[in-house]
Amino acid sequence: MRFPFYYLGIPLLALCACQSTISKEMRDYAATADSTSFSNDITKLNSASRKRVKTADVRCRVNNVFAATSGMEQLVTRLGGIVVESNLQNESVQHFNLPYTADSVKRVQLYTPVADLTLKVPVEHLDSVVYALTSNAVYIDHRVVKDQDMTLKYLANALKREQHELQDEKQAKVTPAKNGTTLDVVQYKDQKVDAAIDQQMDNLQINDDVAYSTFTVQLFQPQITDEQIIINPEQLTRAGFGTELLTALRNGADIFRNILLFFIQLWPFLLVALLGWIGYRKLLLRKN
Repeated sequence: MRFPFYYLGIPLLALCACQSTISKEMRDYAATADSTSFSNDITKLNSASRKRVKTADVRCRVNNVFAATSGMEQLVTRLGGIVVESNLQNESVQHFNLPYTADSVKRVQLYTPVADLTLKVPVEHLDSVVYALTSNAVYIDHRVVKDQDMTLKYLANALKREQHELQDEKQAKVTPAKNGTTLDVVQYKDQKVDAAIDQQMDNLQINDDVAYSTFTVQLFQPQITDEQIIINPEQLTRAGFGTELLTALRNGADIFRNILLFFIQLWPFLLVALLGWIGYRKLLLRKN
């Protein structure tokens, strides 16, 4: 039985339709970065149309780093944000071994749990998240909240892109310069396209930063002691008394042999010293 190939047309059409829909959505999303018109008067400092980017940075001490980290992650997720990075580690401060029994030691380690978080929080919930953290902190090392106005930068990118589009319409055909080549024209057009795309992506990033604030957090807690009873490696690897006695006798013989060989290697110097001493004695006898 031959397979009817026209059945393949349905999924292919569906795939093309999905790709077309995705491309249109992406184009519509990218077009939001090119608008130079604002719904409100941007000359007012507190205008809703201004591109204000809010960020926060907090470093504080808590009673339990793991519990505080889990609570912050759950809170941000519940409010519609995301956890960009969550790094929890123990910073070793000091460790040492103490005698415990004949064949074991107590290993004591001092360490500090530290968590580094990078969170993306909806801007309307940033103050609430910062307050939730600082209100539960035992000690606040620093708390920095910034509100940067990116309106002029956003507007400059949009105007530059608009101006590039007007120039492209006027100069539909670019001819090489007197000493130029067609390749130079292609490179020039590529550079203009890249610059326009960079400006558009920069504005999209500004829009994203306006909607979602970046909140960086470092949590730490007082030092914790970790104690372990382990086998004493020196006692475990030490040989018996008889073996150590034979080893000591053997090492003593090796040391004596090495010293003897060392002085034997010095016989030319000893011979010269002896001849010099004999000559010196004879010289003294002649004088007398």
